[in-house]
Amino acid sequence: MTTLSRYVLKEHGWPFALGFALILFILLIDVVLQTMDQVLSKGLTLLAALQLLLFNLAWIVALAVPMAVLIAVLMAFARLAADGEIIAAKACGVSFWLLLRPVLVAAFLLTLLMVLFNDQILPDWNHQARVLSSSLQRTKAALVLREKEGVFIPDLGDYHLLIRQIEPETNELAGIALYDASRPGPPVIVHAPRGRLALLGDGAYIRLELEGGHVQRVEAGQEERFFYGTFARQVLHIKDEHRRYEHRPSSYRSDRELDIAAMHRLVQERRREQERAYGRLDSIAARYLELHQTDIAAMHRLVPERREQERALHQSQFADSTVNELEREREQAAEALRRQWRHIDRRAGRINEYLVEIHKKLSIPAACLVFALVGAPLGALIRRRGAAVSVGISLFFFWIYWMFLIGGEELADRGYIPPPLAMWAPNGVFALVGWGLLRVVAYDRAGRRGAKET
Repeated sequence: MTTLSRYVLKEHGWPFALGFALILFILLIDVVLQTMDQVLSKGLTLLAALQLLLFNLAWIVALAVPMAVLIAVLMAFARLAADGEIIAAKACGVSFWLLLRPVLVAAFLLTLLMVLFNDQILPDWNHQARVLSSSLQRTKAALVLREKEGVFIPDLGDYHLLIRQIEPETNELAGIALYDASRPGPPVIVHAPRGRLALLGDGAYIRLELEGGHVQRVEAGQEERFFYGTFARQVLHIKDEHRRYEHRPSSYRSDRELDIAAMHRLVQERRREQERAYGRLDSIAARYLELHQTDIAAMHRLVPERREQERALHQSQFADSTVNELEREREQAAEALRRQWRHIDRRAGRINEYLVEIHKKLSIPAACLVFALVGAPLGALIRRRGAAVSVGISLFFFWIYWMFLIGGEELADRGYIPPPLAMWAPNGVFALVGWGLLRVVAYDRAGRRGAKET
């Protein structure tokens, strides 16, 4: 490595660290706020909160590194241009490409490193984050109602609930009294010495399992009758949208917990399933056409002179039943056709999702190289020292890039455009922009040198 290359790369060290820390803070702050909410209001332990925060760092790092590259290259080349070092290098016969070459090499190596990170580390950390979140979801049921221990919980759907003791770790309950007001008249009263509680559907449903309890009910009518019964075990599902446990839905799906090789295998499996479904579709379609032709022939054969012979209506009971049977078979075949098409469409949707994720694991790291190509000439053009301008321009460019990526992912998932095109189009567009800026910078420098010589 030449002295010039070391000098240029050294200029990127501090800006890269600053940009990475800034983007990490911006993306992490939302995760921290959610985790703190669980710690303060839901009784989540600090250790579990730190684990959840750590596992969520993976996707943040995957996004922060390309953004930090753009910030670093912009800041470094803007400073070199502001201090006249690029002009001095040109005067010594060093082209802009020679200044950019070590940056592109470093960006390429960083791209390879991020591909390995996205393929090997990111899926495992996503999986650990999901498993931990699921575990917290299972144990949070008692935590949500912990503050209501020993107090009536009114308007719980159609129920009023009293729980005298709650064990948060196991969701076990003791001293349960339940008042069912779902029907007019006196409420049904259920008592149970013990039970278990679980929240389903993000808290929209409560699953209450009671053991060894009894039921008291007054039967309304002309003569009121009192009913008393016991039970060994009873399970109630209570709908309560008002106490729905709210949390930010995660944009991560199960395919984001898989590496590229695993997703390639799943794509091949889904394609084989599609081929088998197409084979079944052909046989069902042939049967449908056969039934359709048989139905038409039967109608003409069994009632040939219906317009002239009214009595044929009375003599064709068997014929009508045969036609009706053919009609039912034809409807069944049509439904089977629709079912196979839905099966094929679902498999096609899953294939698109896997392909989108595969190409995303490659295209986002490649943004390091693309952003280096864009940032260097852009920094040379703005010629401004300091981080404010570079960070602002970088955030604007990355926002545009991210909108392209999200829009392409949505279109590819729905099958409107091919997944490779959807995921690589932002890189292609920005690479063209970078190439255009490079030509502008080269022309500007050449023009200045020509003007000085004349």
